[in-house]
Parts: sequence; C-alpha cells; structure tokens
Amino acid sequence: MKTLLKGGKVLTLDGKDTFYEKGDVLFEGSKILEVGPDIRAEDAQVVDCTGKLVMPGLVNSHLHSDENLFRGLFDNLPLEIWMLYSCPALQYGPFSERLIYLRTMLGAAEMLHSGITSVQDDVSECPVGTVAGYNQVFKAYEDIGLRANVAMNQPTRTYVDKLPYVRELIPAEIQKEFGPATDGSGNLALYEEIIKTWNGRSNLKVVVSTSAPQRCSDEYLQKAYAMAEKYDLPFHTHTLETKTQRVTGYEFYGKTIIGHVKDLGLLTDRTTIIHCVWVDDDDIAMMGQAHVNVAHNPVSNLKLGSGIMPWYKLQRAGANVVLGTDGVSSNDGQSIFEAMKFAALLHKVTTPDFRQWPTSAQVLKMATANAAKSLRRQDEIASLEPGKRADIVILDAETAAFTPWNDVKNHLVYCENGSSVRKVYVDGRLLLDDGKVLSVDEKALFAELRELMPEFVAKFKETAKVNDRLFPALEEMYWKCMNQDVALNRFTSSELHL
Repeated sequence: MKTLLKGGKVLTLDGKDTFYEKGDVLFEGSKILEVGPDIRAEDAQVVDCTGKLVMPGLVNSHLHSDENLFRGLFDNLPLEIWMLYSCPALQYGPFSERLIYLRTMLGAAEMLHSGITSVQDDVSECPVGTVAGYNQVFKAYEDIGLRANVAMNQPTRTYVDKLPYVRELIPAEIQKEFGPATDGSGNLALYEEIIKTWNGRSNLKVVVSTSAPQRCSDEYLQKAYAMAEKYDLPFHTHTLETKTQRVTGYEFYGKTIIGHVKDLGLLTDRTTIIHCVWVDDDDIAMMGQAHVNVAHNPVSNLKLGSGIMPWYKLQRAGANVVLGTDGVSSNDGQSIFEAMKFAALLHKVTTPDFRQWPTSAQVLKMATANAAKSLRRQDEIASLEPGKRADIVILDAETAAFTPWNDVKNHLVYCENGSSVRKVYVDGRLLLDDGKVLSVDEKALFAELRELMPEFVAKFKETAKVNDRLFPALEEMYWKCMNQDVALNRFTSSELHL
C-alpha cells in the first residue's frame, strides 16, 4: 500500500534544504518514493496534511533506559556522587526480565509521543549484563516499532579503580564488598550473542559501548573497538564529562583521556564520544581531525553541574556534534525538543561574539542529519527524499507554537515542545496517531509497571542506604578534584567559591 501525505508544509532537510509551503510525500512500505508539490498516485491512501508540518523524525543520540524509573528522584548531586544512586556500586539488581521490558517501554513511548523515531540507548544492566536482560530491551523497541541502536554499558575495572583517590578514601572493609575486576571476555561473549540475535533485525542495531575509558582496561577497550570494526557497528564511550574526569586523565595516564584514547587508536569517525565538556584545545584538534561524533547532552550537563561543552570549537574543528537527552535520572525527560532549545540557548552565553552562537538550523541538524551519522544510519534516515526510510513526523502547524507562522526552524527549536506532534511513522508504519500509540497497549503496560513499582522502590531504598556509606569518600574525592588547577574552566564562575 502506498501512502500519500498531501498538502502539508514539508521540511525535507535534504541536501538542498528544500522546503515546500504546500507539498506532498509519497512512500510505499518502508521507503520514500517521491517528495514535492502535486504528486499524483491513484492507488495510494491519502492523508490530508492541510495545516500540518511534515518533517523527518528526530533522533535521540544518547540515553540510558535503565534509568527510566528514576524520574524526579535526584537533585543537586554532581556526576560521580550521583552515580552512587543512579547506577549503584553495591547491592543493586538483578531485575526481572519483565521490569526491564516495561522500563524500556516507558521511555520508548515517551520519545514516540515527542516525535523521536530513532534512539541510541546505552544500557547498563546491574549487577552484570545478561543475554536475557538485553533481549528485553531489544524486544521492547521491536514491539513499539522505534528504530533503535542499543549498547551494553559494562565496565571491567573494579569500583575503586575507576576514580582517582577513592581506593585510599574508602574503608578497607567496604572495599571487600566490591566485585572484582574482569578481563572483559564475558562482555565480549555477551556482545557476540546479542549481535547474532538482534543486529539487523527489524529496525535494530547493536552498538559497542565501553562505559568510559577510565572504567575499562586498555586491552578491553581495544578488543571492544575491534569488535565494532568487525561487525561495522558504532563505538561509544563517555569522556571528560566532568572536571573530576579531567583530573582522572592525568592521575591515570599522565595526559587527558582524549589523548589516551587517541594513543589506543580509538579516535575515529566510528566513535561517538559522549559529553566532552572538559576537553581542551589540543583534545578538540585531535577530535576534529578524526571527525569523531560528540553526543551533547545539555540538560544533563546542567542538572549534574558538569559544565558547558565548547560547542563552537568542536564543530569548527570538524567534530560531528549530535544531541541526546541522556538518562531520565539526569534529565527527568526524553524530549529532543527540550534538548534543542537548551543547546540553542546555552551556548549564546559563553561568548559575546554572536557570530559563534548556534543557529536554529545547526541545532536542528544536530538532532537529525548529524545524529544519523552517529548511529551510522546516514543513508537511511534524517531527511525526506526518495530512497530514504519513511521515518516521518506530522505536527499541527496551527497550534500556538507555530502561530504566527514565521521561520520553521526557529519554531521547531525555540517554540515547539512536542505537544504539536500528531502522527509518527517509522519505516512507513504508523506508530502514533492523534496522541495514541498504535503498536502497543500503552495504558495497560504502564498500569502493569505501576503495580511493580512499590517493590522496586522498597528495594532501591535499601540499596541507597548501603551506598550512603560511600558518600563521605566520594565527596572528599570530589572536592580534591575541584580544588585542582587543571588550566581549564567549564563553569560559569571565574573561580571556585568554597
């Protein structure tokens, strides 16, 4: 069956940035056949798009679905202390397969409602990754119909060796409770199984993730990257998100973590480096020369007090900057519309030179074409043109967010919050229609999840108490790092006020 989206305002985001004040989009199955004015197709199902805006689906380039049950839970914690609770080091998990499925579905449905058609999910399963657990993540995305890249975020180092100074600060009797370091062979075997089962199935792709370089052995990092090359998969790692991580680089490697990653041969256009707040000019030059992808998560960086990423320098150097929401526990939502607005506004206060401020066109590209490169799906998605996948969002262009009608990209970045989304197609399949998810029974699934939450909350409270014992050591480590001069400042204050 062919489908003809008729008579809407069509933002193609193609190579020529074509916009039709009144245009049509024709697709059959999963592929777009034609885009332009006055398309005729006698055998097509016609969808009247008068008064609507038709555009490519948005991409969330970085999130952690394992955090989906932590909405509204945390505040005023910097990353390394926040991780005591968002991904607890002690007595956390395992979880039932059904809970993993439902928590993934919770975030997937939220993204679908806000016009996101492709996601890149870096999933931590605690205390260790399992085939059964990751099967549920993939199954949730398959059932709802989103295009999903899914990673297995599993480090290899023991907890006290992931952070500077903590081995000396955490009491020896508590250290006995931490799991041992591993050689990563279990992670690689798990990846092989997941790749065999899920990679290329439906709209799904596997991503090789190493959490962060300082959380893994060098040997494992290189083996994981070799696996990404072997199967032509994206490669992910979190790098220089905080000042603490900048200190970590010099403590662990005698150089910045970016310099170490380059020495290991991992700085390529296959790699997406997440955050990159505390990169210096030399780091930026190396990243630009390699054309790496950088996942910018402005809302998360603000909530965790990590600092402001040097967006202008990174994109000018040649890095491919993309947008993500990060996990719900450091964002409290999964809206790329929100991420776009934050990104557009945040970088305007970093310099008085307005020529360096991001334009709405650049920000929108970070959530579409740039993002598709990070997913290694640039030939499939992120524009409306013949041969591309029919990942399409239809918005009501007569809502307050688009009235009066002026510049379409300004409206999308600064005015829209996702409430104007009316229909969402992924691979030509209508998944959302007038606010209702068609592929799954959203109401029943959420009701089931709410029934499981009391038990989860009770267990998590006990977990939090156990990890509270680490708080003093982590706080001391944090201030020790904050008080160091690292010849760089990504906070808005010119000096620390301690």
